[in-house]
Amino acid sequence: MRLLFIDTETGGIDPQKHALLSIGLVVWDNGSIIASKEILIKQGDKSITQRSLNINKIDCAKHNQLAVTQTTAIKYILDFIKVHFGEAKVTCAGHNVSFDISFVKQMFKNNKRSFENYFSHRLIDTSSILSFLYLSGKVPYQISSSAKAFDYYGISVNGRHTAIGDAIATVELFEKLLSTV
Repeated sequence: MRLLFIDTETGGIDPQKHALLSIGLVVWDNGSIIASKEILIKQGDKSITQRSLNINKIDCAKHNQLAVTQTTAIKYILDFIKVHFGEAKVTCAGHNVSFDISFVKQMFKNNKRSFENYFSHRLIDTSSILSFLYLSGKVPYQISSSAKAFDYYGISVNGRHTAIGDAIATVELFEKLLSTV
């Protein structure tokens, strides 16, 4: 089974008004990471909160020098999934992945592109899996936040609060969860 793990760094929590600043894409295929890509995205006319900058430590001036437009970011995403998934609709996975998907969907919508043409409506969410494991007694306390989950399973994140760093760590978390069940 092939999955696309996604993580984003954003300028806030509302995809309609806050910027999508970066997206990490990691292709997982039956226990192996076979490809990864991080795309930095220009802020455009969307806002960025100070709270989000405190978390993701993005320097906006430096970021915007390296970032691409939303149109180019979408092209990079579609090229990446075509190489690794062909014409099949992509199943996305991640930690609290609905949040990340909401920003990606908004970017597609802003650019008059259909997210649904390329991505499945099905998602795999490690946060939900952790909640299930807690409720079923497989983990001793609620660890559904990524920080608690990474700590509990001894996952060190190279590039914490970068889209690619967190996406790769989430793949490692997913693999640990597979062995828990």
